[in-house]
Amino acid sequence: MNSEKPQCLFRRVGVVGLLVLLASVGCNRSKKYPLQGEIVSKSVATNEITVNHGDIPGFMPAMAMPYHVQDPAVVQELQPGDKIAAEGFVSKSGDYWLEDVRITDESGRSQAKTPAAPHMLIPGERVPNMSFVNQDGRTIHLSDFAGKALLVTFIYTRCPMPNFCPRLSSQFAKIHDELKKNPGVYSKTHLLTISFDPKYDTAPVLRKYGLAYLDDDATGFAHWDFASTNPTDMARIAQAFGLQYEEQDNQISHTMNIVLIAPDGTVAKLWSTDWTWTELMESMQQTLHSNGQSSEIHGQALYGYLCASCHEFVNPDLRKQPPKLHGLFLAKNLPSGAPATDEQVHHTIIAGLRTMPAFNQLVTDTDADDIVRYLHRLN
Repeated sequence: MNSEKPQCLFRRVGVVGLLVLLASVGCNRSKKYPLQGEIVSKSVATNEITVNHGDIPGFMPAMAMPYHVQDPAVVQELQPGDKIAAEGFVSKSGDYWLEDVRITDESGRSQAKTPAAPHMLIPGERVPNMSFVNQDGRTIHLSDFAGKALLVTFIYTRCPMPNFCPRLSSQFAKIHDELKKNPGVYSKTHLLTISFDPKYDTAPVLRKYGLAYLDDDATGFAHWDFASTNPTDMARIAQAFGLQYEEQDNQISHTMNIVLIAPDGTVAKLWSTDWTWTELMESMQQTLHSNGQSSEIHGQALYGYLCASCHEFVNPDLRKQPPKLHGLFLAKNLPSGAPATDEQVHHTIIAGLRTMPAFNQLVTDTDADDIVRYLHRLN
């Protein structure tokens, strides 16, 4: 998305499905299309309805997607399950909305259920460690990016709408190219594009898709991963990041979520519709500045991802007040009665995390050293 705002005034809004832009006075309407379909859900707060409709010749194929409705009173009256007829307007800039919405059948209201909105992590909350398979067929974890500013978004490669998934990917490509100009910042940031269509978006498909946005330069994958996961874990990820998506008739309606994860593994910022690529990039840089990039910060992030859940919440012997917890961890007595050295704590971390099936990953010597430094800093 260009950093410049369109000349006509509009308000961006978003709900289940695709990005909908409300064009207001001053935007020229170019085309009108008749629409018939069934209400899937509604949002009174944003004056939007998600409609499962048939083919609209000249506009879009059959799918379920959200539309803004000009009259708020109409949204109040409509209910999931209602069948409607309406006029869809499309501006020259590609923005679209509904007018003259009429209920043609209310008999489906009792059978319809409005889907519950998923919980979205808020800034400051810790992101759970999650695993994915990237474009090279390699398993990666969010903890792999501890100590970096990680920008995450969601797409599916078959998306036919240029203003949606292709837009997200093209804007990430601009961020990637711009960050590359500053090697220091480039090494401390990472991009992650997650597909919510794992059945189709296999590793080879994601690799081909990614190369199209990396100018066929595979070295760019070191800074930008394209990944997917199994449907069960995808549902968990969607809940954590507030993503909503639904597949119907070979197309997927979805929200457009972007999440910035800070170097310490917490949510730094979230976006849905109101953003520019320059804003996203600047937020990544600001997050780096505010979190620092010392090995202690890296150790803090790793501790949060890999250690805190057991050492602070599970093991009764370690469930102490945080200041005492870290002291006990470092001063753990050996059978000889002598306190454990940093080196011994280091080896304990390595041995534990390499054998625990919950993590199923290797930690490096540097990772263990950084965790020890972090524990010292709190002591």
